[in-house]
Amino acid sequence: MRRRTFSLNDFSHSCDIEEGCYQLEGKALGLRIHIPKRLQESWPFNASAYDFLQFFRQEIQTFGIIELPDLPVNKSNYTLAQGSPEQHRYSSNPFLTDYCQQPHQDTPPYPTAFWLNEKRQFFATWLMSAQGAEYFLQYQQQNPAMHIKQIHKKLQTLSIEQGWGILVNHEPGLILIDNSQHRSLYHTRTCNFKALESHTDHHQDSRMYAFNEIGLLNYINQLDSRRGSNDRCEKEQQQVAAFMQAENVTLNQ
Repeated sequence: MRRRTFSLNDFSHSCDIEEGCYQLEGKALGLRIHIPKRLQESWPFNASAYDFLQFFRQEIQTFGIIELPDLPVNKSNYTLAQGSPEQHRYSSNPFLTDYCQQPHQDTPPYPTAFWLNEKRQFFATWLMSAQGAEYFLQYQQQNPAMHIKQIHKKLQTLSIEQGWGILVNHEPGLILIDNSQHRSLYHTRTCNFKALESHTDHHQDSRMYAFNEIGLLNYINQLDSRRGSNDRCEKEQQQVAAFMQAENVTLNQ
């Protein structure tokens, strides 16, 4: 059976779409698609994250990020589910266990998807320009005694004020983030410092589900090894593998 596909045109007829939702380095960024609740459980609006990543790939590169607010989570083949870094203390990977990460791109040039059912209270994704990521690293090198959490606290607000950083991925819904050089975006997990400081128990937060093709095919078990086989779809995984194989053939021609 052929895979069912869709395009942005299938959404534009029935959804309100906003362009340029954010400003980064003085340039408009982002596409926000508001799907009516009555349509959210029907095709193509209830598609998996991998369908959105692949069928909206050109739009992700063009707009940098695409948001689908309040869209219920489709957990099929998520690579990681995280309520807070405390859940992954068994891992030696600091990108899983640290409250604040280094600015990075997950799986360039392939985009990443994050999906939330509920608002996150204590964590968010800090999205920044390439110039912002360079400034972050320079500041870190100039202040070797500072812990990365202190650097985040110092630079997070500054980045928003100066226009080289924004906070996303803390409201319910799906967000698709570009990891290519088309928009040269970098991202990192960061804290809602006011919320952390005002709550003594902040070790639980809304589950955040992450998706990307390379993670699914190569290290899904390492990223979320204690999950078991829940929410895994072998057919979809085969479709993702076929997509990646076709990508490699095209790139090598």
